[in-house]
Amino acid sequence: MKVGIVCPYDWSFPGGVRSHIQGLSAALQRTGLEVEILAPATKKEPEIFNAGRTLGIPYNGSVARLCLSPQANRRIRRHLAGSGIDLLHIHEPFSPSVSMLALHQAKVPVVATFHASQVRSKAYATAKPFLEMMLEKISARIAVSKAALALISNYFPGDYHSIPNGIEMARFSEATPAQGLAGGRPFVLFVGRPEPRKGLSVAVEAVERVRATHPIELVAVGPSRHQVPSWVTALGPVSQDALPGIYRAATVFCAPSISGESFGIVLAEAAAAGVPVVCSDLPGYVEAAAGAALHAPVGDATATAAMILSVLTDPDRAARMISRGRKRALQLDWDVLALQIQEVYRAALS
Repeated sequence: MKVGIVCPYDWSFPGGVRSHIQGLSAALQRTGLEVEILAPATKKEPEIFNAGRTLGIPYNGSVARLCLSPQANRRIRRHLAGSGIDLLHIHEPFSPSVSMLALHQAKVPVVATFHASQVRSKAYATAKPFLEMMLEKISARIAVSKAALALISNYFPGDYHSIPNGIEMARFSEATPAQGLAGGRPFVLFVGRPEPRKGLSVAVEAVERVRATHPIELVAVGPSRHQVPSWVTALGPVSQDALPGIYRAATVFCAPSISGESFGIVLAEAAAAGVPVVCSDLPGYVEAAAGAALHAPVGDATATAAMILSVLTDPDRAARMISRGRKRALQLDWDVLALQIQEVYRAALS
């Protein structure tokens, strides 16, 4: 069987949905399925079918790079007609990009995965009559978290499979720790785009408070040098190959996001790498960690600092958190989750 997996966002930029699709695709291929990824892209991306270039649109505290044009529609229509794809797995099918175009052109069974989480969606409310017609083409629906399910089912009730985001456990647990970061000193790690919703300012303030009494550095993956104070080690965007080693070298992982997180795959990546996790108490983060992290109130740098300090000064607590984190990460391994998704595929095909 050949599965076409559709990503609405620009493949040339890192993001949670892209990481999800990469991990799922690799796991499905290990089971013997043929997989093709369809996505827009700014750069040449040889591993995917490129539907076209994108335009950055502010959305949900971030920038969504979308592709919605007559040219992209024609490219997708021609490609799907001759691709031999037996089933389409479309991520964020109502996103005004390649996902919606692929859903419109679909002539095979469709499985849809919904990722977004927020209290309400003006776009869903405004376009509901049109989207309900599109919904009829979807054979099976997946929500990646309770937060994502709450949003989509509020506007489009129905049966949804709950299958979370996944990770490639071995890639993080077996990585060689990166050398020389923060001058070889212990450090707190932040991973995320330099957007307000990711809570970088909370991480900076929290670690600065800890530094008043404890020798610790902050290493930030994503932000550039000019976006952080001079004492912070800013690595900017890093390759997917380099990221596991950076996690493995960290002393504590801090994810103080303030909004827009439906699950929080970075928590699972850190846990798989054997790093204690301190994060905000967003519902998606609480679900992702499943008791393996310490949660501070959203935006509370003082509480975040206290939790980081408790991990640094209590080796037994840190060891317990590492053990719980690895157990949670094993539950989220793509080789486990891919089997659940294949069950959904079989149901859709039947």
